[in-house]
Amino acid sequence: SGPAKIEFLTRFPSLKKKKNSHKYSYVVIIDKKDTINIKHRYKIQKNIKSVQHPKHSYTYSGNYFINVPNGKHTISILPEPKMKYPVLLRLLSKEFESLKKRKSTLIPMVHKNPVNLNVNNKKLSYYECDNKFPLQIRLNGKTTLRILSRLQFASDMGQEESYRIRIKENKKIVGTYYFSTERSSDSQFDSQSDRVPGKWRSCEVEVPKGKHIYSIEMADENKISLMRFSTF
Repeated sequence: SGPAKIEFLTRFPSLKKKKNSHKYSYVVIIDKKDTINIKHRYKIQKNIKSVQHPKHSYTYSGNYFINVPNGKHTISILPEPKMKYPVLLRLLSKEFESLKKRKSTLIPMVHKNPVNLNVNNKKLSYYECDNKFPLQIRLNGKTTLRILSRLQFASDMGQEESYRIRIKENKKIVGTYYFSTERSSDSQFDSQSDRVPGKWRSCEVEVPKGKHIYSIEMADENKISLMRFSTF
């Protein structure tokens, strides 16, 4: 039941003394219509063991997130037929927290000039992000990072589109977030009327204690997202 954030935590088994990293994949189908092919590659995590399978090692955990809107939903998870071993999966569902009064807005470390949108007669600044030029955020934990994004619809795109945001710290993938959105009727660009912003989508990242620099990028080529960042 939505609205909720669905987290897929997966690992892949391997016989000991085999290669140090492994590719694996699985398929997620949302409401029998949206199909997502999730692909990971992770190194073996040496301190993870199983009493039931003492001859196997296991990869680091792959994290993938899906936001589902209001209402009831069905999520089907299917194996890739070519996988030698089954993917090991945990599934978590978390409701979105309401924004607290003590909210801080963040500006990316290196960025172009912000893009201004008119949203319900209010001007808001967003930052463009794509597959080639990620945005970087510096922050101190322990806190929660909220990323509010809008897909930028070009004239040749349909009424509905999906997109993915990938978040990294150094080379470690913190998570990949999947969104489905549509053209917004209550927001417009200040200029360049051939583009249309999508309806906003958000995700939350739990930031552990200490200093961190997160890189945020689009996981899809040839798609641009407009983003705003805050902590609470």
